[in-house]
Amino acid sequence: MKATDLVNYMADMFPYRRRSSLDWIVPVAVGLGLGIGVGVLVAPTSGDEARRRLRDGAGRLRERAGRMRDSAERTAERAKDRALGAAHRAQDQIQESVSGTAGERSFADDLGIR
Repeated sequence: MKATDLVNYMADMFPYRRRSSLDWIVPVAVGLGLGIGVGVLVAPTSGDEARRRLRDGAGRLRERAGRMRDSAERTAERAKDRALGAAHRAQDQIQESVSGTAGERSFADDLGIR
C-alpha cells in the first residue's frame, strides 16, 4: 500500500473533499475555542488562581527566554571573535608571505641584471 493510497482511502471516508485550507482551519479553530471555553468553565480552580498560575508560568517563560537569548548572544559573540581572529591571522600570513617574496625576488632578478 502506497502513501497516496492511504490518503485517498481516508479522503473517501469523508462525505466531501476539502478544497481549501479554510475547510479545515475554521472547524479546528471553532473546536479549539469550544474546548478552551469548556475547560475554563469546568476548571477546578478559581479565576484568580488560574490567572496567578498563568502569570507565574508566563514569568518563568520570559526568564527562560531571556537566558536563552543571553546564551545565544554570548555564542554569537564568541563565534564573531573566533572568525575575526582567524581573519587577522590569515591577513598576517598573507602579508608575511607577500613581504617575504618581495624581499627575495625582484623584477631585476628576473631580468638577470644583478
